[in-house]
Amino acid sequence: MRILTILAVLAALGWGGYWFVGSRGLDRAITAGLSRLPQVQVDGFSIRGFPNRFDVTFDAPQVQAQGMQWSAPFAQVFALSYRLNHLLAVFANTQRLTGPGFDATLISEDMRASLVMEAGLDLPLERLTLVGEALTLSLAGQSHLADTLRAASRRITDTRQEVVILLENVYPDPDLMDRLDSQGLWPRAFQVLRLDGQVETDRPLDRYLIGGPQPRIVSAALTGGRIAWAGVDITASGRLEPGADGLLSGDVQISVTGYRALLETARAAGWIPADSMTMLSIAAQSLEDPDDPETLRADLTVANGTLRLGPLVLGQFPALF
Repeated sequence: MRILTILAVLAALGWGGYWFVGSRGLDRAITAGLSRLPQVQVDGFSIRGFPNRFDVTFDAPQVQAQGMQWSAPFAQVFALSYRLNHLLAVFANTQRLTGPGFDATLISEDMRASLVMEAGLDLPLERLTLVGEALTLSLAGQSHLADTLRAASRRITDTRQEVVILLENVYPDPDLMDRLDSQGLWPRAFQVLRLDGQVETDRPLDRYLIGGPQPRIVSAALTGGRIAWAGVDITASGRLEPGADGLLSGDVQISVTGYRALLETARAAGWIPADSMTMLSIAAQSLEDPDDPETLRADLTVANGTLRLGPLVLGQFPALF
């Protein structure tokens, strides 16, 4: 029994020593990293979490990139002392993003992120998730609300990431919606807004990002999406890529539940010319799901931003840049 007690004490002392040595090394690494990144400023930082975690709190962080600046009262990063390739981050309830002619404030009840890197010397990014609850975005005198934000990325290859952004129970600014839709035809709340895509960079996302050249996006594609509101649910999958002019091209498969109500709203809003309504309704009926007459499924094409169902032009996507 005495030997076991001695071994337990020695193990505790060794583990505690490991934490103190690790915390000093982490302190030096953060200090050196901040000195090499003039675009990142903090008022100070502290390291706690003895004995099983490294909890780093950054005071008043500011990050500048491409003319934009993000700032917050604090940001925290946590890691288990025996699993340093998995980081957890917690953000302040208020965050601000500013730029030329742009000033936005994001308020949330809770916002946190999880970052997992592949174990190894280079620590390439494996996956990243971000979750926010009870969000209010204030921008240009408008307030946009959402119950939940979920964003995630997953590594496909060394330079390609799959990205998903999901918003649930979204309430755009009422005054803005009234100006855009004075007739009140379109919804004032959306149950789901989702975008799926892929992004490819010219270099891997790994530990060499700190102090090294910043990665450049060489290609991006939309691979899916969903928008749902009362009585209407639209999902899409495929691949749309922007050309040099920013206009999308590609193929997409859609499923629209509640399409009759959607067509009628579009007609009332003047989006569908009266002489095209009959032809479009007949075409839509021919695409109905045999097991669900309220749902249609169709293969669409997009060429230089123009959306088509066969020979019918359904609309025009704006240029992305």
